[in-house]
Amino acid sequence: MKPVLAAIAIAAAAAFAQPQQGPWSEQPPLAGRPGGPNQPPPDSDPGAAQHGVARISFMTGNVSVRRGDSAELTAAVVNAPLTIGDRVVTGDGGRAEVQLDSANFFRLAPSSEVRLSELQRGRYQIQIAAGSIVYRVLRDSSAQVEISTPSISLRPLHTGVYRVNVNPDEITEITLRNGADGEVFGPRGSEQIHNNSTMMVRGSSDDPEFQMTAPAAEDDFDRWSASRDQTLLRATSPGRVNRDIYGAEDLDPYGRWVNDGAYGQVWVPTVGPGWAPYACGRWVWVDYYGWTWLGCEPWAWAPYHFGRWYYGSFGWAWWPGPIYGGVFWRPALVGFFGWGAPGFGVSVGFGWGFANVGWVPLAPYERFRPWWGPAGYGGAIVNVNVVNLYRNARVANGVTSIRAGEFGRTSVTPATMIRANANDLARAGAVNGRLPIPVANESRQFSSVRPGTAGIPRTAENTRFFSSAAFRTGGAMSAGGARGAESGAARSNNGGWQRMNPSGSGGASWQRFPSGNNAAPRYGSQPQVRINPSIVQNPGSQNRGGYSPAPFSVPRGGGAPRGGGGAPRGGGSRGGGGHGGHG
Repeated sequence: MKPVLAAIAIAAAAAFAQPQQGPWSEQPPLAGRPGGPNQPPPDSDPGAAQHGVARISFMTGNVSVRRGDSAELTAAVVNAPLTIGDRVVTGDGGRAEVQLDSANFFRLAPSSEVRLSELQRGRYQIQIAAGSIVYRVLRDSSAQVEISTPSISLRPLHTGVYRVNVNPDEITEITLRNGADGEVFGPRGSEQIHNNSTMMVRGSSDDPEFQMTAPAAEDDFDRWSASRDQTLLRATSPGRVNRDIYGAEDLDPYGRWVNDGAYGQVWVPTVGPGWAPYACGRWVWVDYYGWTWLGCEPWAWAPYHFGRWYYGSFGWAWWPGPIYGGVFWRPALVGFFGWGAPGFGVSVGFGWGFANVGWVPLAPYERFRPWWGPAGYGGAIVNVNVVNLYRNARVANGVTSIRAGEFGRTSVTPATMIRANANDLARAGAVNGRLPIPVANESRQFSSVRPGTAGIPRTAENTRFFSSAAFRTGGAMSAGGARGAESGAARSNNGGWQRMNPSGSGGASWQRFPSGNNAAPRYGSQPQVRINPSIVQNPGSQNRGGYSPAPFSVPRGGGAPRGGGGAPRGGGSRGGGGHGGHG
């Protein structure tokens, strides 16, 4: 038995071993290194495309998140990670911006609630339970997007501003500005909506009716949203990183880009002496991904979920990785280890025999070992010398540790840190795979601050949101929008759209959506529609999770919007639940 155990230990240790070369900060990205030239080391996460993560990119006032995995309300913070099932809720005076990727954002007015019902790579569905939002397609995008309300859904088709109000009187108001173009879906068909127009929708989700009106006047929320656009569009850092990296807009005010030899352009934060990455913040538990780093710095998204850190001639620097090729979001780019004898009453879970949990930022080209999904199942702890294993452990402040019993339960600050000496690091246990630390109630909180409830919408849990058949089935959208299924009713001559049928009970200006059934869409056989400027209908080799999205048009001048609807902010009585049809 002992020889077998010894062989297992040797094999496990060999998996961590890495060849040591000269000064690591000067090592070039050679073709022989893992992943090939200009590519990060490989890691195994086949579910990454199906498990997208959004973030709260800006907030002011009373903003909370109701976690989808626990239904608990937690106070929101900037850079809080959001996954499918989470809800963002604003109260009196609260405003929030949520970033889905480098091109797609949505913003909540006070007293609003938005639920994330689909969040995959390039495929998003948000549900507006109450209040007002601005959905902003800021840059060219190939994402499929659906904005669902209890009665209808909206598909953005171009860059632009999409203002949607779900009012207390159950009337939905949609206003498009700044070059926006979209399609509104009802249960029996769909209608196009164009830039500088407003659509009012009323009635039940079974058979809503609508009318087109002049564009609604802009209000303070529109002007605030426009100011956010201007801030984002002025940022230069997004142009220096891979298109799949989002959140780089925050870097400009807090550091500088420098050329550091073989690594090319790297970002150096403006920080005080003694600062180190992954040393101020907290570990939170996120559905699917498990332990996720939530940094305290205002820029703490892109540099903690993409790329690598190293210490060189400029101090700590963030290398964003290759400009080309697909990259995925990660909960943290660190290596975990345990150290210190646990002593009486310190062990916090099965398989963890250390008093403290430590982590170190991964340097460029060091292998990343996921602790979630198939790669993280089981896990193993191997006795190693951390300094030999991780190059950043050689930096004076490169290692951060906390008591095992406090991991994921409190913030990481100088008061909660535990310093490891050279002997501790030489006898540590490196974690390969799952970190065997139990999840506490505090682990799902983004902050120790109690969430505010004043003015938040009171929404029901069982509300159903309309979703178009095209989105439910993953059908591709042509640039000209989907078409309602043909019925016996006469068609108009404007590209095959059905004529509107006046409502007998809704007044002369209210009209029903065209008859037909979009439950069996023919989007795959639709001819491509040329628009100006011309765009590629099906981006070639990029893998977007198996979908064939239609790209938005190239931004028209890149300017900020000039407002949206001025309807009263929300508060309605509807709430809750699922996606897919009237799920």
